[in-house]
Amino acid sequence: MACCDTRETKQIWFVPLSSLPAPTAIETATTVRLERLRAVATGIFESAPSTFLLLILVRWFDGTNEDKSILAAAYQSGLLFAPLSLFIIRRLGCSVQQSFAILLALASTSYLLAVIIPAKQAFIALTGFGSLLNAAGAPLLTSIMNNNYPAAQRGKIYSQNNAIKIATSIIFGTLAGWALSGRLQYYQILIAIYSAALGVGALLVWRIPRCGAPLQPTPLLACFSHIKVDRILRNTLIAWMFLGFGNLMMIPLRVEYLANRRYGLNLTEVTIALLISTIPNIARLFASPLWGHLFDKMNFFSLRMAINLSFLLSVLSFFSSSSIISLAISAAIFGFSTAGGDVAWSLWVTKFAPPGKVPDYMAVHTFFTGLRGLLAPVTAFTLLDFLPLQSLMWFSAALMFMATVQLFFIRERAARDSIL
Repeated sequence: MACCDTRETKQIWFVPLSSLPAPTAIETATTVRLERLRAVATGIFESAPSTFLLLILVRWFDGTNEDKSILAAAYQSGLLFAPLSLFIIRRLGCSVQQSFAILLALASTSYLLAVIIPAKQAFIALTGFGSLLNAAGAPLLTSIMNNNYPAAQRGKIYSQNNAIKIATSIIFGTLAGWALSGRLQYYQILIAIYSAALGVGALLVWRIPRCGAPLQPTPLLACFSHIKVDRILRNTLIAWMFLGFGNLMMIPLRVEYLANRRYGLNLTEVTIALLISTIPNIARLFASPLWGHLFDKMNFFSLRMAINLSFLLSVLSFFSSSSIISLAISAAIFGFSTAGGDVAWSLWVTKFAPPGKVPDYMAVHTFFTGLRGLLAPVTAFTLLDFLPLQSLMWFSAALMFMATVQLFFIRERAARDSIL
């Protein structure tokens, strides 16, 4: 569907908005409706890579540590493959919506095959591949939001959809956990539900109005060339690497801190689930609209600095706590921070990517997210053999603080250059 109208001429970084196609009111309303329906399907699927796939692998298939590491790495590998998937999609000449729908449909098929073939290696390969395909579509989703949402409302609309996804994830995860308790022999029903959720998501994305120019073929590594020529992008990615690495190091160590007797807590499984999943997700649910509003109204770098400091506080408070109440407050701060991270991670490139380059910018950002997602947990557990947990806490906090300081100087430099 061709776009009409034009946006009010205004400078975002170095790109005049008048050069970008604007979505019509009908296109925006249709996209919002379809994406809110898809948020329910996405919320159902969200618990798959993070929780239930590993649970089934461990308790039903008696998976080895190698099996678990392969399956756990699938999603992050999908982020790494985002530039490759974008390259293939450009070569095929599909629209952004069609491409994302095809990825979701293939992921759905992969999960369905895991239902049909009840063997451990097939389960690992097929569900892992489905998770990889789902993650590889991140740049395409951002491009859809860039094309079909008005610039002044992207944060608001995204955060509302995200709140629906989080609420669905909380409800479905609770019900699925209850249903599977003592009944793991029926795990294929859960995998079939995940397949259906991905399939419904594919159908809904396919129906999204096609706003924006088709993706043009480019060389495989062309998206990385923007790092060289765009100083703001390059410096922001470096700052994000510091922040992301420090944060992702400590996420798996939260379970270690709560469950390992050596740290003196040794909490029950129910309490650990409450502190690691339930409380953060509830806080994330209620904080998402606030961060979406701030994304639309605030200078991006000021917003990102606030999110960084919130993550820093969550790390220091969590790993310095010993009482359930203080741990619960720290878990809520982490959920609050994660809500801001959701919005900023998904939408930040729309603030300054040149026309038609949002998928490329997002592919680069996604690639580095996958890279640190794979390396940070390995680094954390390796260092834990040599350093006390409190030292890792301070190391993580230092990385986050460095990222915040760097963002301050990026903001000031951009302001001096009249880019902001």
